[in-house]
Amino acid sequence: MTALRLIASCALLLGLALSLAPPAAACGADTPCLTSTGRYLVRLPLGTRRQIARQAARALNPGAESLALPDGAPYGAVVVDTGSCTLCLSCVSLCPSGALGDNPDLPQLRFQEDACLQCGLCANLCPEDAISYAPRMLLTPEALEQRVLNEEEPFPCIECGKPFGVKSTIERITEKLSAHSMFGGDKLRMIQMCDDCRVNAQYHSDSNPFAMGGPRRPRTTDDYLSKRRDH
Repeated sequence: MTALRLIASCALLLGLALSLAPPAAACGADTPCLTSTGRYLVRLPLGTRRQIARQAARALNPGAESLALPDGAPYGAVVVDTGSCTLCLSCVSLCPSGALGDNPDLPQLRFQEDACLQCGLCANLCPEDAISYAPRMLLTPEALEQRVLNEEEPFPCIECGKPFGVKSTIERITEKLSAHSMFGGDKLRMIQMCDDCRVNAQYHSDSNPFAMGGPRRPRTTDDYLSKRRDH
């Protein structure tokens, strides 16, 4: 019963404080204002710890767009060498905070700086060594938006026309395997097909690995008895 009374008293005091609080326009996130009861009220900023830290940095550095930070700081941008990046998107699958993302419709690498922890996973595991870091704290609204770090034209399937993969990557692989003995004839064209068309083409090709005739007939007791001399 005492706990119920305590909860009711807290709810009553909270409602009274909200009713006596001035409108939001009269009291800012970092500016105290005087209430009708003669007490000062300060509206604290809401959000995650990273968002509150960015608000505090913006209040302490008015007019600044970004703050330079030392190496190893948990804030910063990801820099991608577009000449080396093949858009394999390994970094997207490894990013623990979701700062790196992809586009399901186009070969794109997207980045949101507010979510980046500068943990080093993407840079250490990038197969092309195309990722580096720029430690900083971006104070503009751009930090909360996704921006495209790298994008390329998709490659259309030569059979159905469905876009798949990255055009430059498919062309590079086709060029490297054009002189390979295992990719002679129509086999090289399968690299330029989507998954569905590639399976269909392989199934109907002359070298179909599944074209091995029917299954073997299981041996029965009659087969063994037929070879015995006493039967």
